[in-house]
Amino acid sequence: MSLKAVAIVVVLSVSPALAFDTSKLGQGGSLPLSDLTPLLGKSTKLQSEVKSALAETKKSADELMCDGMRFPGSWENLGGERVAPYTCEFSGKWLQINTTVRVTGKKGRVFDTVSPAAMKNATNVSEANPTWKWTTTDPNSDK
Repeated sequence: MSLKAVAIVVVLSVSPALAFDTSKLGQGGSLPLSDLTPLLGKSTKLQSEVKSALAETKKSADELMCDGMRFPGSWENLGGERVAPYTCEFSGKWLQINTTVRVTGKKGRVFDTVSPAAMKNATNVSEANPTWKWTTTDPNSDK
């Protein structure tokens, strides 16, 4: 292997994979906060903040609704799946959660963009590295 090829392999192996841009999905969808339990569990701080906010609202995670991006039905295996960004309203304050979204298919093939091949062959979506912020301004008020 040439020195140039080795350098390319090294750069590709240490660079982070590109995250899937969920804004290109073009559809939103609602889901109960309880559907986000696995994601919330990836950060004890986020989990704690959400538990506290739920206690203040006197609602359960099944009762509190959030919005997220949705894979449209044209995605053969992922149609209807919800992904970040998520927005949840807790009685006048909003939680906005973002993640690194990864879309894969058979043999671990990664899809970085919306494409006909991705819509046909993607079989799994995963989320990692949750980041979040709380706001008292409705994020949907300027839409």
